Amino acid sequence: MYVCMMFLVCSLAKAQTTTTIVDSNFEQALINLGIDSNGLNGNILDTDAESVNTLNVDQKSISDLSGIEAFVNLKHLYAYSNHLTALNLSQNTFLEVLDIENNGLETLNISQNTLLKEIYVSNNLLQTLTVTHLPDLELLSCSLNNLSTLNISNNAELGVLWCYSNNLNTLNVSNNHELESLFCGDNNLNVLNISSNYDLRTLSCSGNNLNNLSFSQCSDISYIDISNNNFSEIDLSANNGLKRLLCENNNLTELDLFNAPQLLLLHAGNNLLETIDISTNNDLRYVRLGSNNLSSLDIRNSENHRISSFNAENNANLSCIFVDNVQASYLVNWVIDSASHFVANEADCNSLSTLDFSNSLEIVLYPNPATDYLYIKNVESNTQIEIYSVNGQRVKQLTASPQEDGINVSSLRAGLYMVKVTHLNQSIIKKILIN
Repeated sequence: MYVCMMFLVCSLAKAQTTTTIVDSNFEQALINLGIDSNGLNGNILDTDAESVNTLNVDQKSISDLSGIEAFVNLKHLYAYSNHLTALNLSQNTFLEVLDIENNGLETLNISQNTLLKEIYVSNNLLQTLTVTHLPDLELLSCSLNNLSTLNISNNAELGVLWCYSNNLNTLNVSNNHELESLFCGDNNLNVLNISSNYDLRTLSCSGNNLNNLSFSQCSDISYIDISNNNFSEIDLSANNGLKRLLCENNNLTELDLFNAPQLLLLHAGNNLLETIDISTNNDLRYVRLGSNNLSSLDIRNSENHRISSFNAENNANLSCIFVDNVQASYLVNWVIDSASHFVANEADCNSLSTLDFSNSLEIVLYPNPATDYLYIKNVESNTQIEIYSVNGQRVKQLTASPQEDGINVSSLRAGLYMVKVTHLNQSIIKKILIN
């Protein structure tokens, strides 16, 4: 009988063992989740902790996760957006998913967590991160830290790597044959070799010091961002699945997109492009070509009406932009220089060259768009008014004076027109939309 009683006492004592919880916010979060059954007293029953395999304490103002060592069966830990500065997970050996982004972590011990598959540690203060002991790692998000090195040579299963905004000088992804998504922008990379990443779908390496990159082995890539680098050329002939290309702020002098029929977005501003033909890119929705040296731009892709954003301003030599329909009302929302004009063909472009584009007169046309009457502010007596269609055909001519009530434009077809105002041998041409 005595032996039985002692066994019962020992069993009860073991069942009631506890682990200290230092941070009251952590303990209160556990209580709210129904995990800590003995109340807010600075500890948790080990039996309570051992029953948990998923723990979510996101945004609970927790500064210290001491006590996490009691959760020995934990597989998923989510502690996003707290105030952690250090974390030791050496006792949580079954951990597979770890999300501790948006804290203030300076140290992280995951040396014993060999089963980890997903790690989210972005937006912390980490200077080192070791993952070479994680053969099953599939996703690593470690952006916005202070990492100067990152060794992923042993992570053969890695499919997603986000490491942008660190201090990386080198990044070797040659052993990561499963890699599908790589975001490594805003580092100090001079070289990036993706010739072994055959499954790569998305790549962002903007804000580095790159001047050469081969996409020939990445036939399935659909998203490329090489903005803010030093590229003078880029070969996309093998990437016919490309849908989004961001290459702004480089030194590109030419851009061949004939083999990218699915292209939706093109941001190529602030380069040295002189000519570009995107007439075969029928799926385009967003186009930015501002601040280049363009003298020729052809966008007659039969689907201009699907473009919701277009910008080609700050191209001083671009007089003609070839479009599907020069009368289309949506063109009024396309941002271009005052010296640039929409034309349907080369003959229309040539006819525009005969017009005088002096801008010395201070003339205001209103309303714009106009419906029945068009008014001109600051007009002088004997001012000559000529209205041209965008293909250079004059459709209206008259002599105006300050006493005029307005110009009747109700007979004109809806669309875009150019109004040439001439006074004392000075001329100015302005665009007007007729509804």
